Amino acid sequence: MRHLRALLTLAEELNFTRAAGRLHLTQQALSGQIRQLEERIGTRLVERDSRRVELTEAGRTLCVHARPLLAGAEHAVLATRAAGRETPQLTVGYVAALTRRMVAPAFEHYHAAHPEVDITIHFAGFLDPLGGLRDGPSDVAILYGVFEHEGIELRALFSEPRGIALAADHPLAARGALTVEDFVREPLVGVPVSDRLWNDFWTLASQRAGTPPKIGASVTTLDGLIEAVGAGLGVAITVAPVVEMLGRPAGVVFRPVPELPPLDFWAARREHDTRPHVTAFLDAAVGALAAS
Repeated sequence: MRHLRALLTLAEELNFTRAAGRLHLTQQALSGQIRQLEERIGTRLVERDSRRVELTEAGRTLCVHARPLLAGAEHAVLATRAAGRETPQLTVGYVAALTRRMVAPAFEHYHAAHPEVDITIHFAGFLDPLGGLRDGPSDVAILYGVFEHEGIELRALFSEPRGIALAADHPLAARGALTVEDFVREPLVGVPVSDRLWNDFWTLASQRAGTPPKIGASVTTLDGLIEAVGAGLGVAITVAPVVEMLGRPAGVVFRPVPELPPLDFWAARREHDTRPHVTAFLDAAVGALAAS
């Protein structure tokens, strides 16, 4: 299982440094695990040179079969642990602290109906769009945006209009609603996430009409994003509650961009995790938020 998890992480990152960091290994240890896996399978799984890393056809085939295998094993462990406890445990993941404020009614609804469940919050940060469901400790997660979610069940909650965060003294801040064309050549404050769908959504890949994004600064936290925008290092695609909560002290304003698709929020779990208290949380989240 450890070797398969190493291969899957490398397949997602296609970079030994980033994959080793996610797995809390040295690059040498990760290379050793991949080599051991290749020896046990009896074929080459990864092609690597000084410029690129990619899977062989055999490596891609193994990944297809390994994902459900690891998910099933993880579910078996979780279910077994839960069966051995008198008190059910539920870890709820968030991509940013702001998310919890926006979904507080779901928490209140769930806790009122299931006071016997011990709840732990896992703040995953920007670098994990799945909120700890893929590689972390989360049983359920409140997520947002567009991202790769193979093996993850999503339930729609609500949507927020997207717009742009600007420094208060930016020339565009004096205007009302903006269009993508107004700021398409402005540098963006970016988040270095390997998920292509996530990056395309936040850099407006389908709305840029061929103009490539220019990254003015990279950040890994919500506070860092607001600080970078306030310092004039770039603009950022976001939603109004982010700026309302953090923007004023940093000198950041929000301007709507009506042509952008909204930001969708989701309640999520692993597809094979059907434990009753997990299912009950998704039901509570949908019931409390879907119609709000």
